[in-house]
Amino acid sequence: MIKDYQFPVIGASNNKGLNQAMQKPESPASPTTISSELTRFLFDYGRKQRFATGQYIIREGQQSRNVFVILEGEAEILKQDENGNEKTVARVSNGTILGEMGVFMEQARTTSVRVSRDLTALEFTAESFTSAVAKIPDLSLRLLKSLSTKLSSGNEFIVGLGYAQSMLACGAYILDQRPSQVEKEASISLSINQISSETGLDRQVVRTAFERFNRRGVLMGLSFSGSTISGTANFPKLMRLLKTVTYPGPGKLSQQPAAEGESAKPATAPVPPKPAENQS
Repeated sequence: MIKDYQFPVIGASNNKGLNQAMQKPESPASPTTISSELTRFLFDYGRKQRFATGQYIIREGQQSRNVFVILEGEAEILKQDENGNEKTVARVSNGTILGEMGVFMEQARTTSVRVSRDLTALEFTAESFTSAVAKIPDLSLRLLKSLSTKLSSGNEFIVGLGYAQSMLACGAYILDQRPSQVEKEASISLSINQISSETGLDRQVVRTAFERFNRRGVLMGLSFSGSTISGTANFPKLMRLLKTVTYPGPGKLSQQPAAEGESAKPATAPVPPKPAENQS
């Protein structure tokens, strides 16, 4: 059993450094906006509301019951970090729809919205907004396109987190095999079943991570015999690779790290320390 490392678990509050390194990019998917012409069709379904600067329209964590369309004014979208501090992730103005995702998905609010310049908006109940969507084809088409984009962005992010988690966890297991007197290379032998059991990663995900290490020159002579992984690990290369492992962004999961001799990117993910020497 591995002794010296905390394994990354997505969303775990005690893995502060990893969570910070793998945070979703600060800006969420672009807010849904509609034209002034389309907004006019919505007046029959909502009621006009005024909000003063500094007032919250939506609070993160609250139940999603209403949708808002900004008629005039400006607001900022806020997201709490792991310490409860709010950070501005987007700024919105006329024509922006607020809160539709929470209503459609029947989920709690994932962000807050605070007025940054006195604001007038149309407010809809979930029922009245759903009725408007059903009766205004242009609105339903616009929302379907926006929903598709946001769901696609979320899926890419989840895939990216899984990539980072598997590489960091399996890399830690390789480092745990490093003999105390070896600086560069050594043979390793690991159990896929053990890694899967102790990290919660699927066995195929573990195998894929080691195949990635092999393709990147970190693990040479890779072989699988039953649930046993064998090969020769290059520990300096592994350390450099782990320093670059974060959420890679859409379409970049296959991006190769810096080639041998090139400057590596600054460290943005925690690197497991060298294991302590075994005491006999």
